[in-house]
Amino acid sequence: MKQYKTATMSGKKVACSCFIVPAYMLEKQILEGSREQKKAAVYNLKLSQMLRGTRMANSRVRTLAAASHQTKRRVIYDMEHSGNELELPGKPVRYEGGKDTGDPSADEVYNNTGLTWDFYNTEFGRNSINDQGMTLVSSVDFGDKWDNAMWNGTQMVYGDGGGGFIKEGTLTVIDVTAHELQHGVTQYSTPQGLEYQGQSGGLNESWSDCFGIMCKQWVNKQKVDESNWLIGEGLMLQGQALRSMKDPGTANPFDGQITKASDYQDNMDPHISSGPPNKAFYLACKKAGGFSWDKIGKVWYLTMPRLPQNATYQMAADNTFDIAGSLFGDGSAEQIAVSEAWHEVGVEAKKPDVTVLFAGMAKKITKSN
Repeated sequence: MKQYKTATMSGKKVACSCFIVPAYMLEKQILEGSREQKKAAVYNLKLSQMLRGTRMANSRVRTLAAASHQTKRRVIYDMEHSGNELELPGKPVRYEGGKDTGDPSADEVYNNTGLTWDFYNTEFGRNSINDQGMTLVSSVDFGDKWDNAMWNGTQMVYGDGGGGFIKEGTLTVIDVTAHELQHGVTQYSTPQGLEYQGQSGGLNESWSDCFGIMCKQWVNKQKVDESNWLIGEGLMLQGQALRSMKDPGTANPFDGQITKASDYQDNMDPHISSGPPNKAFYLACKKAGGFSWDKIGKVWYLTMPRLPQNATYQMAADNTFDIAGSLFGDGSAEQIAVSEAWHEVGVEAKKPDVTVLFAGMAKKITKSN
């Protein structure tokens, strides 16, 4: 007999730990790149590691955007190329409703942050990252040609690129913004957050890629067959994108993503172990057809509250399968699409033994559509 329990959002949260450009790519550039590339990669890696060491503490003690609102609220700051994390968020340059600043990075971040807010609100009935009207805070021009962007647990931080790995001025595109903001959504939507290690780390990264590509498709009004399923298309100095959800491991010369669950190994970088769930999402969307956010996207959205800190591929497969049955009916084309997609990456989806009920999120989706 299936058991049910009601989950709460109490307990210690696991703050998100993510950069759009993974450390392993920079490390590979240090080993294989030219002298100038090695130098740039060392700088980028040091700056990223410094931020990684401080952001967990920052997310616990500093809440820049605690005020709640019923409409979108954005504030854009300029770090003026300082790489000192203690100076975050920097100088305010644009508030909600303000005019263009003339700085392409600041204005693109403002616009894409708004589009991301609109996507979640329109398709999932969500009111900002925490679903309670959190102000979206972003800082641009961090560091000297820093080749990265990140969510630090409270806000977004963008480098300019141009440091030898990423093309200058490309890190503020819509799928990078949506990817990183989804880390915040995951942080607030899962009972205690997802640990950034093991298979749960891969799922954390994958969920951000899934919603990043969905938002990009939504903005471009693309059906699943019209998308190239590339994350960070055109960002790399070498290669076509940061990651490919259609063909994990093929996006650029440094791409080490795995495709099959059987290829997973302990201590893998989460950007590598995100490959199987990325491929499963792509396959499920292709099999279901239409717009990704209409069917499979809703399944993935409602799965978040069911994922524990140490979630596994199997848990993700079982719960997406179960939720697809709840939304569209057991044996429906959508549920079969989810089951077959996970099967193709080496996970056999089944009904979970314990179902965690989060009726609120499902009700908001129904109401918003």
